[in-house]
Amino acid sequence: MPRLADRSRRLALVLPATVSGEDLAGRAFTESTKTLNVSGGGLAFATRRRLTMGSRLLLEVRLPPRLRRHFGGRDTYRVRGVVCRVAALDEGLAQVGVRFLGEA
Repeated sequence: MPRLADRSRRLALVLPATVSGEDLAGRAFTESTKTLNVSGGGLAFATRRRLTMGSRLLLEVRLPPRLRRHFGGRDTYRVRGVVCRVAALDEGLAQVGVRFLGEA
């Protein structure tokens, strides 16, 4: 699997992303957002949706031209992930940490 960065090192990289899954109430959703940080093993994003630890998500991260060579020239990285952290932010937002499970 291509790596956005070293697995253990988080980069404050803001990239457009689409997140799909089910919220705490079991309702399916698709949401446009931006990453807050990225590592080779996962990423974090902010949302108003209520998500729970262990939830499975599909993530589509749009890659800038400078990163595309690491992903076979693709402009979008599609990956499955699992929610491993949910932390409250201000104004009703939550920071959600996702660990990558594998390319979608």
